[in-house]
Amino acid sequence: MALLAEIKRRRVGKVAIAYGAVAWAVTEVASVVLPALYVPEWAMTFLVIFLLVGFPIAMVLAWVFDVSATGIERTEPLPGAPPQMQFRTRAVFGVVVLVAMTGLGYLLYERGLGRAEAAGSPSSIAVLPFANLSGDAGKDYFSDGMSEELLNLLARVPGLKVAARTSAFAYKGRNVDVREVGKELGVETVLEGSVRQSGDQVRITAQLIDARTGFHLWSETYDRQMADIFAVQDEIATAIVYKLRIELAPKEQQLAQRDAAPTRNVEAYELYLQARAIWKRRGEGNLMRAVELYQSALSRDPGFARAHAALASAYVVLPGYSAEEGDEEKYLRMAEQSARQALALDPKIGEAHAVLAQINSERGNLLDAESGFFFAISLEPNEPTPHHWYSILLQKVGRLDAALEQARRAYELDPSAPVLASNLASVYLMRGEDEQALNFSRLAGELGIISGATEGIDATVAMRRGQWDESKRLLLAQEHLPAELKSKVADFVDAVATPAKRPAVVAGLRAVDPKVARQVDLLQPYLQLGQNDIAFQIVEDSLADDRMAWSRDWSVTKAWGPEATGFRKDPRFAKVAERIGLVDYWKQYGYPDRCHAGTGDVALVCSS
Repeated sequence: MALLAEIKRRRVGKVAIAYGAVAWAVTEVASVVLPALYVPEWAMTFLVIFLLVGFPIAMVLAWVFDVSATGIERTEPLPGAPPQMQFRTRAVFGVVVLVAMTGLGYLLYERGLGRAEAAGSPSSIAVLPFANLSGDAGKDYFSDGMSEELLNLLARVPGLKVAARTSAFAYKGRNVDVREVGKELGVETVLEGSVRQSGDQVRITAQLIDARTGFHLWSETYDRQMADIFAVQDEIATAIVYKLRIELAPKEQQLAQRDAAPTRNVEAYELYLQARAIWKRRGEGNLMRAVELYQSALSRDPGFARAHAALASAYVVLPGYSAEEGDEEKYLRMAEQSARQALALDPKIGEAHAVLAQINSERGNLLDAESGFFFAISLEPNEPTPHHWYSILLQKVGRLDAALEQARRAYELDPSAPVLASNLASVYLMRGEDEQALNFSRLAGELGIISGATEGIDATVAMRRGQWDESKRLLLAQEHLPAELKSKVADFVDAVATPAKRPAVVAGLRAVDPKVARQVDLLQPYLQLGQNDIAFQIVEDSLADDRMAWSRDWSVTKAWGPEATGFRKDPRFAKVAERIGLVDYWKQYGYPDRCHAGTGDVALVCSS
């Protein structure tokens, strides 16, 4: 009670209340005004610390001095108070000041720094697909390319979170409120725009919008020649970094800009974008057309490293779509040559490293393929192709969980590519997730995958569900199916449905003319019919002729689907796996899902 009486006598309480009120008001105003004036964030921190340090000083001054009608006077101790009581009173007062200072600090932080941080500079952005206003739907590749280039540039900026391409490009062609986009993607700002191309002139409009309020933060229109297209992309990215007040270290100032334009020839760049769009659709005709466009681009600029890498990507996938027999090694050599040309020009192109890794995968060099894909992805984590091909390698070695992760990542980075949706469908099919497999198979068709590319997936799901007539229809729709085998489709499906019919059907398949289809080409039907002995005999015969036949003539991927459960659980499969180098890979990088290392002479044991 003596302390309260002394505080009241010295009027310290009034000073404390007045100081707290003023400090609170100052921080309230500063938390709103300072960010709006783009004052550095440390200014708010300095203000709060200044006000906190000033509080005990004000309290000490209020205790020692008083303001009266005659001026500032020193407050005398209570008459007759013993020195011991005066000391205890001052000590308790010091504790009270510290407690009050803690409370004031919390208040100033919550109402000052906390609000300033909440109202501070945005640190996340989504780049929506730029609208094509050229009047030619065939120019979509150019406007989409503009959006992708800006997204890739902004993704390099430390401290700026950029929404994945799959999320942003899902809004293409949709009229959605920007505030809804911000909520759905979890970003504070949205970049949208348009591209209008006419001859060698291009008009690019870019708008940066606050997704929290819907108000424009920045807008600019660029009327330039096509030759300046890369400079415009750099200007837009730099303007966004500045507008968002992202503070970069001196070494990071140029991260929103390229070290150099990918090509000085705008015509070569346009040809490259056209080829890229066609390449995504796959199919022999599309791939050959993409090769022609890439070659045309390179004829205009032989130093266009990314075009060399893209050409290598086209070559490396061609064997899977070409009707020409024995062309695998020819295209792989061409792919390797183009990839090495790209790396000679720019060693940091992840796509070129991914091509070399894919070549190793196709040739059965699994350890080199794994390390190659890891390096390619580390160089360009936002490039979908390395993730896609790496998922295929993981499917080969039975690591389906990891394969799904990589396939999903590839699709997220480029949801407009039908081949990525098709690959995702294949992974789901092997995992036995039939509904998801069908969803992505249909999506691949909607995106423009070549006819007949996904009917095998749909047919397998139909057979799993006992939809026999539908599975027959889908199998017959496969364009690559030889005419001589189409007559056997109905019997094959009936045999899957009725085990008693299998011996006759198997005999018919065994008698197929090798000129129509080799036995290794029929490995999947044998597995679906449960003919594991015949499957192993075919594998052994092919390996006896050529140790690398498994990587070229038949895919070990067939061993990981639900239909091949008995095949991979058979001890003979472990011996085949050891023979072709799979066990060496597993020892270093991990065993297949639901499988583990065996003991003694058994290299692999699978539970399912």
